[in-house]
Amino acid sequence: MDTVVLFILYGLFFAFLTALIAEKKGYPVRNWFWLGFLLGFIATGILLFQPKIKSETNET
Repeated sequence: MDTVVLFILYGLFFAFLTALIAEKKGYPVRNWFWLGFLLGFIATGILLFQPKIKSETNET
């Protein structure tokens, strides 16, 4: 039982961390949240090496 709780806490920690980084870089937060939950530090590491997405705003 304790092991299951630790796995869930581990997943939630990396899910929120990955979602936070994804938001700052302009990536879809929901997708990266689930990747962080399922893959843990692997998803966070992949996201850290991704470039920022430049938002295309039409300023006139």
